[in-house]
Amino acid sequence: MKESYLEIVELENGDIVLRPASEDGEETVPLAILQIPDDTRSYLKNRYFELAKCMFHAGIDFVYSEDTFFDDDSDYLDDEEFRPKILH
Repeated sequence: MKESYLEIVELENGDIVLRPASEDGEETVPLAILQIPDDTRSYLKNRYFELAKCMFHAGIDFVYSEDTFFDDDSDYLDDEEFRPKILH
């Protein structure tokens, strides 16, 4: 993926998605989808979205960490040009 900004948004159906931010306002295809059940949402109250942000950040940190579990031959994760930026 070329350099792009990522956004974390809650869709009308309640799914929370991580997706590339669109410059023209069109919806983009999500990279990841998180579904939080209603009982968990009521337990967490308004903090469920903070939980989702932490989970997505943990996943991004894992993918771009120095301790990757990918093959030594895969050098695409080392290229700074392709690392996404995150928007909230």
